Amino acid sequence: MNKKIRQFSIGNLVILIMILLAGQGISFLASPNSWRGFVQVLPKIISMIFFWGPIMAVISYLFIAAALRILGFKSWEDLRRESIEENNPAPAIIFSGMLIASVLFLLVVIRP
Repeated sequence: MNKKIRQFSIGNLVILIMILLAGQGISFLASPNSWRGFVQVLPKIISMIFFWGPIMAVISYLFIAAALRILGFKSWEDLRRESIEENNPAPAIIFSGMLIASVLFLLVVIRP
């Protein structure tokens, strides 16, 4: 691994951790009782993420696969070839749009 890239990544990681700690510290100083309440609910939130995350990923995949199949892409290799070798941004735009649309749809449908 390139030394410059590794140093850049470690520096970014340190900055992100400092931002996280500063945010938590400010939140705690602003309202210690609310902060403790959030920390007590955190296991429930993490459990919901692990429960709904895979379900949303599978359903999003099905939506995206169906949309790309309707548009004539028979495999991921066809999608890659069209996007990279033929320099056509449309498949990537369709993929991104369908991913966003499916997640937004699931956020409306799934009410944990």
